[in-house]
Amino acid sequence: MGYKINGEIQILIALVLYMLATVIIGFWVARYVKTEEDYYIGGKKLPPVAIALSERSTDMSAWLLVGMPGLAWELGLSSIWILIGTAGGAVFQWLVYSHKFIDETRKTGAITPNDYIAKKFPEAANSIRVLGAISIFIFFISYIGSQFEGGGKILEQTFGINALFSTFLIAFIVILYSFAGGFVTAVWTDAFQALLMVFTLIILPIIILIKVLMDPSLSIMNSLGAGSGERLSLFGGKIGVDALFLLGVNLSWFFGYMGGEPHIFVRMMALNDKKQIKSCVITALTWGVLTSGGALLLGLLAYVIFGDLDIFVNDREKVFPFMVKTFTTPIVAGVLLAGVIAAVMSTACSQLVMASSAIAEDLYQKVLMKNKTFKEKTKLKISRIATLVIGLLSIILIFFAKEYVYTVVSWGWAGLASVYAPIITLLFFWNRLSKAGVYAAFIIGLFTTIFWVGLGLDEKIITVRLVSFPISFLSAILFSLIYPTSERKKKLKHT
Repeated sequence: MGYKINGEIQILIALVLYMLATVIIGFWVARYVKTEEDYYIGGKKLPPVAIALSERSTDMSAWLLVGMPGLAWELGLSSIWILIGTAGGAVFQWLVYSHKFIDETRKTGAITPNDYIAKKFPEAANSIRVLGAISIFIFFISYIGSQFEGGGKILEQTFGINALFSTFLIAFIVILYSFAGGFVTAVWTDAFQALLMVFTLIILPIIILIKVLMDPSLSIMNSLGAGSGERLSLFGGKIGVDALFLLGVNLSWFFGYMGGEPHIFVRMMALNDKKQIKSCVITALTWGVLTSGGALLLGLLAYVIFGDLDIFVNDREKVFPFMVKTFTTPIVAGVLLAGVIAAVMSTACSQLVMASSAIAEDLYQKVLMKNKTFKEKTKLKISRIATLVIGLLSIILIFFAKEYVYTVVSWGWAGLASVYAPIITLLFFWNRLSKAGVYAAFIIGLFTTIFWVGLGLDEKIITVRLVSFPISFLSAILFSLIYPTSERKKKLKHT
């Protein structure tokens, strides 16, 4: 019993030191935030490697550490398609979209995604800002809440601390340093957290893999291939249409990388030069391969060793913390569990800043108070207050969140992708997008996602990710063709 207490104290010490380090980093870099542009895109002065690490850490978040090992334990090798959809999509976005983001941000001077879209359609700017603020508010609130809940789960499972208290603790720390430094704080703490996540998803799987390989009673291939052998199949034992369906569901994460996730592509808006893109691509690809491979391997090894363990059957997202505490020393466990907290805090911070920009910059300053000029100090104060409000609302949502972290993230991801991916993609690569098309993407993407999830069709029929984006994308094209912009109408008359 004495060792157990000492072990838990060591884990707690490691976690506390990590949280203190994060807050210190956050407040240290917050000293350089002087303007609203600094608060939302870092003044375009941040190094590309830090931005790329921040983008990856923000994207993968708690679902990679908490959700992915649980899915790999439950589904086996077929869960790899989720990682191909996410990691492949990230590299695709860096290669294809980042050039456009740099050019367009430079041309328009936009500092938020909604600001950029509004400036492309000045005659509809106010409506676009309102619709954008509503979309970001709705989908980010649930997204942020799921991150806080993911961190709370880890503390609860590790120390038996009340889940609600644990969640509030995580939320308080994230809101605190997000409030202080905004985007600059997010990027530097993200970079630190991204490195910790790599350490976590390399060290732990290697430790466990060595133990499995040295145990003659365990066989990876035999364990995964037992029974129907579904876990050893890349398509979960499915063939034909069912296999294609599985592939489509898992690869559907890719849609979000077509300019659909504001908290991700705002990193590209923060780049100052296209020469920086190469180092970003290399960093993102390396990080993605290492962390995704580690998360998948960890879940597979959990099944090889423990099979259908009751604790996993009841909640698959307990795989990661259980494996950490079972196979590492207390001090190492503390560091590795800090990796989950890192993922949670990373994404939540970025989303808080993104959501506050929609409320403070796009809605309050540009719409509600559009005839008033604010000093930079006042703009910063408004931005920080918005961050605080969004954070508190996300905490309130936790009372109603009963789903898996992975599931809630999936909903938020689908909603944002259905709204922003059609607009950004068509603005970049199709010169016929009209304000009617923009309205269609915002409204139809928003309501399709809410309708599908609200009626439970996400589980009964097909994932919302395969429904909301295609409908929204086609609607944006259709409405643009039916109701072209004034400039487009003039061109049509002369042809």
